[in-house]
Amino acid sequence: MWIPQGWLHDTKEGILVNESVELLEFKIGKQSLAFDVDAVEMVIEAPETTVVPGAPDFVRGVINLRGRIVTVIDLAMILELDIGDREPDQVLVLKVDGEEYGIPVHGVDEVFTIETSDIETPVSRSEKYVNKVKGIIKREDRLILYLDVNKILNIGEKEG
Repeated sequence: MWIPQGWLHDTKEGILVNESVELLEFKIGKQSLAFDVDAVEMVIEAPETTVVPGAPDFVRGVINLRGRIVTVIDLAMILELDIGDREPDQVLVLKVDGEEYGIPVHGVDEVFTIETSDIETPVSRSEKYVNKVKGIIKREDRLILYLDVNKILNIGEKEG
């Protein structure tokens, strides 16, 4: 039986069920992006970042978050987004596999729920997006890149 992407077959009832996901939309530069809301622990005002000598280029440094050291990842650099000279206003604190990471952003827009069938498969073969983008979402007048937080945060293992 053929099942459309984003749909599950409920074997008990014999019906197709569309899944939904809850996402946090944010901006880096002018680009709208989204992570699964479950990965986002909190949003904070951008604190001063301490540079770590010898760290990979995509690591902006570390921040002290209530006594915990959090590595700050430069997502704009990873995705090669043009942000000009504008400094981030906020930091998304992500918690993945028990580790905390900070992602500097230029604003948090909203939390929204979307049916997985409304998420389009990315077609880019560009190295900067390969395996990092789960899908593309059309909302009102913008396109949102739905990012795979696990693939983004494993970037150091691939390049290191």
